[in-house]
Amino acid sequence: MNILFVCDGNVSRSFLAQMLLKKELGHSNKGKFSVSSAGVSAFPGSPPDDQMVSYLTRMGVSTEGHRSRQIEKEDVDWADLIMVMEKHHITKLQNLWPEAKGKVKLLSKYIPGGQFADDIPDPFGRSPYHYRLSQSQITLAIRSLAKKLISNTPEG
Repeated sequence: MNILFVCDGNVSRSFLAQMLLKKELGHSNKGKFSVSSAGVSAFPGSPPDDQMVSYLTRMGVSTEGHRSRQIEKEDVDWADLIMVMEKHHITKLQNLWPEAKGKVKLLSKYIPGGQFADDIPDPFGRSPYHYRLSQSQITLAIRSLAKKLISNTPEG
């Protein structure tokens, strides 16, 4: 299964989600899942957000080699599941690639109790509070998503 995370710049939220999901899926699921990320308005080649790198480092997750990239049609075709951070990402992706409909989902849906899923706000350049909020929301959602993927029920 191919999973793509999408946000705006691919330096904070989608990058964090990609790295965390790889960690949660672990080595025992290698080969079953491919995980990537991209941005709807990325500056290709930008390094990841230092705040997110620091968070991942504290969790023992390597961030080596990540550079932001812009989403392309090939990414949409490749992905079986596209997880976005904000509702406007769904609209943008489905307007650009109508074939994406049905495989684009809001990541916050996977936060326990997320039946009223909402945007995961972009913390980039904002206060430490905004980073902690985004990191917490994404971490909770990824843990829940990983359990569902491993048990083979991604729809939740």
